[in-house]
Amino acid sequence: MLVKLCGFTDEESVKIAIAEKCNFLGFVFYDKSPRFITPENAAIISAKVPSSIARIAVVVNPNQSLLQKISEKFAPDFFQFHGDETVEFLKKVREKFPEIKIIKAFRIASEKDLELVKNFESAADLFLFDAKASDEFGGSGKKFDWKILQNFSGKKDWFLSGGLNIENIEEALKITGAKLIDISSGIEKTRGKKSPELIEKFMRKTKAYAKKS
Repeated sequence: MLVKLCGFTDEESVKIAIAEKCNFLGFVFYDKSPRFITPENAAIISAKVPSSIARIAVVVNPNQSLLQKISEKFAPDFFQFHGDETVEFLKKVREKFPEIKIIKAFRIASEKDLELVKNFESAADLFLFDAKASDEFGGSGKKFDWKILQNFSGKKDWFLSGGLNIENIEEALKITGAKLIDISSGIEKTRGKKSPELIEKFMRKTKAYAKKS
């Protein structure tokens, strides 16, 4: 099981995440998010992230200039597209930034929402399934019906996201069989600010589950 901790805005929380040996660290470059950070500041607080932890740049319907700035200042391992980006757009991104892998997020409320996924298999390296919560793009703290994923099969690996926390992570993993998980608001006590205590507890719980499953 691989764990992505997302939405970091301070160096102390990043240090805890590194110490707990998560697999992915996400930084949000979407100015409407309470977890928004600039490429310059993200570069500063992630400067000591080892190469064993992939750094992810989360964006929502970005323009090319923003992607260029993120690439130059932050140098992510992945772009995570969380908006209404098209297959054609992602293919252009891959051509322009061949060294950066692509995650495409989908907002799920029913099995019908999964029908689009296969169209993106040629344009993305990984997928992420999040809750469809009004007009919010991620980090809403809301979950979707995990049973929707029980019959899903695709060519790409995917992250389970949306409303995960210490209390429900085992149930989520049992239902979905997810091999990659993503958490943001579930490791916060105050919206938009990571809790070192919750990061440690969540990582301990997922590691314990992985050992016994």
